[in-house]
Amino acid sequence: QGAKAAAEVAYLTDAANRLGLEVQSVSKTYASWLASIKGTALEGEKGRAVFESVAGAMAKLGKSAADTDGAMMALGQMVSKGKVSMEELRQQLAERLPGAMQAAAAGAGLTVDQLTKMVESGGVLAEDLLPGLAAELNKLYGNSSPDGMVAGWNRLKNAVFETAGQIGQTQAVMAAFNGVAGGLKEIVLV
Repeated sequence: QGAKAAAEVAYLTDAANRLGLEVQSVSKTYASWLASIKGTALEGEKGRAVFESVAGAMAKLGKSAADTDGAMMALGQMVSKGKVSMEELRQQLAERLPGAMQAAAAGAGLTVDQLTKMVESGGVLAEDLLPGLAAELNKLYGNSSPDGMVAGWNRLKNAVFETAGQIGQTQAVMAAFNGVAGGLKEIVLV
């Protein structure tokens, strides 16, 4: 379990830096996303692809961490319910992510009107729709790393956060070593 958690942290750190996102804020969003896709067809690489395409598109648009969290929450609700609803698709996701309705429709091989009718009738499963949405968002917004002031600032904050973590780990190791060394010193003096 610990190795799996460490792998997810490493993945998230890498993805956040590539996408120009702040690790601290996006980690909560990603943890919620992982919880919502657990045990579904989206668990694993498909889920990561959806996360990266949506979070990457939000970063390229200069959207806030709160908007990114809201978009991912809408997707998580779709997955949790199993079926896509217009509330999550149009009112939560599309409000925050321009082009989401068109990308979802194109990913399903439908027009926006056709997708809307299918969603309204309850005939669209989240695990079927979201991989196509992700692929279309990558076409629409590209999957290259965003550049710009916000992305650069977030990468700098990530580097500072990582460095602070390493310093904290080093201090803990040194304190433990000093404790052991102090103990050895007392044994030698006795």
